[in-house]
Amino acid sequence: MVFGLIGLLFNIVTFPGMFVNGVIQDVFDQKYGVPSARLAVDENVDLDEIERTQEAMAKVSRVLDDGEEPGPDERVEYFTNHAAVEQYRDLFGVVVGPFVVTTVVGLVLFAAFVTLGLAGVVEGTGGLAWWAGFYPGFAISAHAFPNREPTTALWERSKETGSLLRFVGYPLVGVSMLFNALEFLWIDAIYAFALFLLLAVPAGVLV
Repeated sequence: MVFGLIGLLFNIVTFPGMFVNGVIQDVFDQKYGVPSARLAVDENVDLDEIERTQEAMAKVSRVLDDGEEPGPDERVEYFTNHAAVEQYRDLFGVVVGPFVVTTVVGLVLFAAFVTLGLAGVVEGTGGLAWWAGFYPGFAISAHAFPNREPTTALWERSKETGSLLRFVGYPLVGVSMLFNALEFLWIDAIYAFALFLLLAVPAGVLV
């Protein structure tokens, strides 16, 4: 309960990062043709307790046609079926691509902040200006790792494929699952701060 509230608070504070990561993920989903649907789900159904597969979702929801609204006791949910991506390299791109792009965006923002520090625009640590410069890179980097649904799909597909990409897919999925399991330890925040230190320490902007 407490850890859930902390996680919710963290997501609220870093909402811009969630939004950016979501946009990046949507771009890759569209690029690789990940099937998606707009669903009507009964108000009493908790999707957190439902396996995110097409078969399981079909038992608790129905697909809405374009322009169709849910019934009085239903709500709208959007389902993206990463497990239905046919080619392993496409699924690999859907999972790895957003992680790489989000991390790069975070690094670029941190680099801009470090540059301001080197130029003397931002001095010291902990002041309002410092936090304002640090926040964008942190908020985005903290949401770089893939969510459970695409990583689970990649994990299952990695067991079946003979592609050499699986030797990259397995470690990434393993680390992502570890991050998801340890989110109560603020592991995402630690990753974001580590990216910042990667640039800030060599530049000598931390005092």
